[in-house]
Amino acid sequence: MGVNGGGDDLHEVELSNIHQGETSSQGTDLPFLDTNNNINNNNASSSSSSQPFSSGINNNNDNNERDRDNKEHVDVAEGVSAFQKLDADIASEARGAGGTTTEEAQQGGFNIREYFEDSVREHGAIGHKLKKMGLSVHDLTVVGQGADATTIDTNLSIFRWLWPGNWNPKRGTPFNILHNINAFCKDGEMLLVLGRPGAGCSTFLRMAANTSRRPYVEVRGQVTYGGLDASEFAKYGRGEGIYVPEEDVHYPTLTVEETMMFALKNKTPGSRLPEERHRDFRNKVFNTIMSMFGLTKQTQTMVGNEYMRGLSGGERKRMTISEAMVAQGTVDCWDCSTRGLDAASAYDYAKSLRIMTDTLRKTTIASFYQASDNIYDQFDRVLILEKGRCIYFGPAKEAKQYFIDLGFDCEPRKSTPDFLTGVTNPQERIVRPGYNPPSNSAEFEEVWQRSEHKARAEQEQRQYDDEIRANDPVGDFREQLLLDKSKGARSGSKYSATIREQVTALALRQWQVWFGDKFGLVTSYISIIVQALIYGSVFYQMTPDAIGLLTRGGALFAALLFNAFLAIGAFAGTFMGRSILQRHRAYGLYHPAAYHIAQVLLDVPIMGMQSLVFAIITYFMYGLHLQADKFFIFFFVLWLMALCSAELFRLIGNLSPSLYLSQQVLSLVLIMMLTYVGFAPTYQSMKPWFQWIHWANPFGYAFRALFTNEMKGQTFDCSTSSHIPAGPAYLDPAFRVCSLPGATPGATFVDGDAYLLATYQFDTNQRGLYVMALLLFWILYIFLNALTMEYLSWVSSGHTQHIYKRGKAPKQNDAAEEARNAEIVAKASENINTTLEMRAGVFMWNNINYTVPVPGGELQLLDNIGGWIKPGQMTALMGSSGAGKTTLLDVLAQRKTQGKVEGTMLLNGMPLRVDFERITGYVEQMDVHDPHLTVREALLFSAKLRQEAHVPLQEKEDYVERVLEMMDMAS
Repeated sequence: MGVNGGGDDLHEVELSNIHQGETSSQGTDLPFLDTNNNINNNNASSSSSSQPFSSGINNNNDNNERDRDNKEHVDVAEGVSAFQKLDADIASEARGAGGTTTEEAQQGGFNIREYFEDSVREHGAIGHKLKKMGLSVHDLTVVGQGADATTIDTNLSIFRWLWPGNWNPKRGTPFNILHNINAFCKDGEMLLVLGRPGAGCSTFLRMAANTSRRPYVEVRGQVTYGGLDASEFAKYGRGEGIYVPEEDVHYPTLTVEETMMFALKNKTPGSRLPEERHRDFRNKVFNTIMSMFGLTKQTQTMVGNEYMRGLSGGERKRMTISEAMVAQGTVDCWDCSTRGLDAASAYDYAKSLRIMTDTLRKTTIASFYQASDNIYDQFDRVLILEKGRCIYFGPAKEAKQYFIDLGFDCEPRKSTPDFLTGVTNPQERIVRPGYNPPSNSAEFEEVWQRSEHKARAEQEQRQYDDEIRANDPVGDFREQLLLDKSKGARSGSKYSATIREQVTALALRQWQVWFGDKFGLVTSYISIIVQALIYGSVFYQMTPDAIGLLTRGGALFAALLFNAFLAIGAFAGTFMGRSILQRHRAYGLYHPAAYHIAQVLLDVPIMGMQSLVFAIITYFMYGLHLQADKFFIFFFVLWLMALCSAELFRLIGNLSPSLYLSQQVLSLVLIMMLTYVGFAPTYQSMKPWFQWIHWANPFGYAFRALFTNEMKGQTFDCSTSSHIPAGPAYLDPAFRVCSLPGATPGATFVDGDAYLLATYQFDTNQRGLYVMALLLFWILYIFLNALTMEYLSWVSSGHTQHIYKRGKAPKQNDAAEEARNAEIVAKASENINTTLEMRAGVFMWNNINYTVPVPGGELQLLDNIGGWIKPGQMTALMGSSGAGKTTLLDVLAQRKTQGKVEGTMLLNGMPLRVDFERITGYVEQMDVHDPHLTVREALLFSAKLRQEAHVPLQEKEDYVERVLEMMDMAS
């Protein structure tokens, strides 16, 4: 590592061969920013320090290391030429090093498409054709729900649904997310979509990928694919239009290999090279894509997330890109897919897209934030949006000059993409003297509509539409879709794999997800054993007399409830996996119903083992009837109740759009079912108009089955208790009777069958019927869940919406509101020096070593690192994606909670005190916040707890308001 001093202004810290973990924290005074969020310009410069702090830094979160020092990059022209000459036997194997050479990168990119698109070089021999489906958009207007359509829920929010006016799903003030957009992208071309956050770039990409239009109030205009209307294009197959969202959401307990192999299993085409098996195909493609994106040494690393150690942010982003490439889309839409990648990786990724687009005649549309000029040059055309309005569409090489001619000036060394988006930002744009250029989105659109560039773009689009009608690429598209399907898949299916193949792959993946969480697995069984012992001790060895008879019902009801609530995790799981399910559904990997069937198949052994452990402990500690058939029926009913409960919880979750609403419904349903289970109150004491709940209640049938199973054929002694009259004078059984229901006069015992029939109206002869009813409820819930998941989706292609408190929602895409906000932000930015009052100090670190425990020993992640920063100075911590920048920041900010940190860290020459974390600001790469707080509430909470105690409350609140205005978040 080197820390290079550029005077007092800028230092660059360059790291190599480090991998990082992630933590969450914040601060105020000494800012550490993990800004690995797609800073691809790489235009900063600095001079070298004469005495740099030095050292190498070695590797990672999960026992992985990578050498990227010798990495070369992809040459597009050579790649296209070489691809056309590749022999059929070319198959790239993963290299020992994590980096890729030019040849490897070319083969990696080509082999991905060679096998997933059934190969350009082989299509003539086996009848395959390229799917050349260009995109043409005419007068596209997307109307969304206003910010006032949805408000933050409170404890009283459920009562809003009692008012019919709130039942309209498209209520609120509508606004135009996109306004009258015209654009096109030919097959074999790349279109770049630029705009500031909120400009409508993501919505345009979703429309281009033909995702669901359900979240929007109205979609007007026409979007065609090779001449096919959007509705017709959607009928031919899922995954032909791919939308890759900005967020990287995966199952954290899966490894990279498990995640990728699952996608490959569902996208293996039926028509492959001669003598090539499914497994051979998957292995070749997997090795190729891992080599292409420098993940060959991370294949056995868990993906992880913000709470679980795993891949670094950049590595996780590369895996997201790899998974999307497996989907074999015809129209690929990439939404800020380089966020988290270093500049070199982002550039190589863009060039790989260029090669695939040229060679396979794909239609590629992408949006980038802070793209470099090298990335920008890969694109043929650019679409620039502002507040949903098109302010430029045309050749990428002409866009910069268009805005310069309007009167804007580009600063030296500023990248073209930054300049193009910056002209819409009042705080960023520079106007040349003597010019009066447009200042808001409406004015920009008006100038564009009158420009020659607009007229030329319309003419080119008309020519392209005529060309499509003349060539009619739909026939080749349909033929290739049939060849892409697995053998046995229906010709009319939208998925490549058969239902059996989907369920098999999904069941294996769900097993890997469950088994990958070792900590949760161990703690769940420990919890079951401990609670079973507690239950057994409460009802320990119930006696076969009247007292034991009365407590048996409570013991069996407690066992029933415990096993029912073993499945409560399935309820939360319906919400945590929704975004992954939606993405895979859009990729055409599997039916949502197949996913549910796989969940059920995994539930059977997992819940069976858990119920068995509980049953073995409690059955014998309870002192229940020692008869083999009764024990196994006891176990089977508990097992079936756990399975049925899991399906019931999932059904409530799948029918609800939010966790909050489903929790209210679940509470109501459980209270009703448990109240009317038939134990207390008994069936005959229930009100007639509520007795139907008992018969529509799986808990009721399970309790009947358990109780009749235990009482069948048993007798309970009443001679020592529950006999009347009682006393020393009443010893003759002929003149006494058992007080329990179902007893026979003159008998000193009560028959269990008679007691159940008299007290609860449970017939022990119908025990099998009760078990069968419970089984049928389970099957019914499985069917309803599969049907709900297949046809009802609450997540639509990553669509997000701002939610405000009632009455606080601002107007959206409104010119007056836009001008007002710009004025507030400008004023706040001018006062930034007085707003951000920070104490400063010289921070030094030297000989920093960091090791973490791993199986078989320890792994050193940081090796003898040194550096320093001082007031008025910015230090750039640089390195390739996965190099370990976040690890060093975590250590310096005192955020590491595991492993061993050694070395010296000084603030103003003194050892760090206990308040260092409080006075240190750390902006991490991942955004981890309390989702139930508003932005203002979150900042107020931090200000009240972290600012000095002597600072008045009003001053803290005013400070938060100034920060919100400066960040354009006051509304």
